[in-house]
Amino acid sequence: MAHGRSKSSTSVKDYHHDDVALQAFVAQSAGVPLEAIALAHIDSSWLYPGNENYRGLLKENDLTAEALARTDEVKGWIAQAQNIAAEPSEPVIETGDHCGTPFECGFYDHCSRNEPKPEYPVCWLPRFSSAKIKELAIKGVYNLKDVPDDLLNDKQQRVKDYTLANEVFFDAVGAAADLAAHDLPAYFLDFETIQFAVPIWKGTRPYQQITFQFSLHTLAVSGQLEQTAFLDLSGNNPAEPFAHALIAACGKQGPVYVYNAAFEITRIRELAECYPHLGESLLAINARVVDLLPIARERYYHPSQQGSWSIKKVLPAVVPELRYDALDGVQNGGMAMGAFLEGIHPNTSAERKAQIEQQLLEYCKLDTYAMVRLWQVFASRTDLKL
Repeated sequence: MAHGRSKSSTSVKDYHHDDVALQAFVAQSAGVPLEAIALAHIDSSWLYPGNENYRGLLKENDLTAEALARTDEVKGWIAQAQNIAAEPSEPVIETGDHCGTPFECGFYDHCSRNEPKPEYPVCWLPRFSSAKIKELAIKGVYNLKDVPDDLLNDKQQRVKDYTLANEVFFDAVGAAADLAAHDLPAYFLDFETIQFAVPIWKGTRPYQQITFQFSLHTLAVSGQLEQTAFLDLSGNNPAEPFAHALIAACGKQGPVYVYNAAFEITRIRELAECYPHLGESLLAINARVVDLLPIARERYYHPSQQGSWSIKKVLPAVVPELRYDALDGVQNGGMAMGAFLEGIHPNTSAERKAQIEQQLLEYCKLDTYAMVRLWQVFASRTDLKL
């Protein structure tokens, strides 16, 4: 009898080998005669031809020989687990990388309940390796104030110093200089995307990020601010209508500001590849993109950011009156994807769909308005009433 298992990943991971060996042992122990053992995973390069034809979506890997050869090893795992379970008290093991490998352990909060809870955790240091955090923990160092300065680069030192002093760092002159080369009109752009393990639209791949919404704020030479939006909840592939609307909204000249440019640039490049007749116009938008994230990272830091420069952290620090948690229904990208899925579902009522549409529009609108306000502070344009 063949034993098969499918995974939503796009390759066979190291932990899958252990998983298959264990399941094969359990099946055999239950009296199931296994002749072959395979693990199937999603082929991310496969293109959905449509018409509910999913042949080729999964790629199968024969693990028969390996899985059957590990019977004694699996018996050892089981014996070890049973011995631990039989102990009168839980084992004393410190938390570490193993608590999140390959997935986050559901007992982490329990196991870490007695560990130090510093006011300023070392993990707030940006791009500070887990190996260094572990080395410091071995020495009993959990708090930023106890981290030796010689272990820190300039950005990490800034986070440490301004966090402990509870002061804001803002190089206003430098930020204004960074933006001085870019005139008005200016455009402020943000995308929302969805991805499916099992594609639902012809010509798309598993886990392909498909654009379904954008918000664009346009700041004219006169200082007038206007917003344009695109959102497709029809249930059809929104990518091509999205591309047409984007080209029409972005004009022909002026900087296109984004926050973390790699995301929007990559999505636009993918749209250009999918729709070659729109390629020139789409890539012309990419050529105008200006990223606000590096400016924020280099010129601004507020202790409330806790070592992060995500717009969700930077916005309430720079512009306290604007907050994502004040939004109704959709407050982050994950919630936006969930709302989109509900919005395109055929069983969703018209009333609920209209509510979802409004929530998605308000969320994406705040993303681009947030960039307008960040730009205003960084460019020192307090003369504009935005």
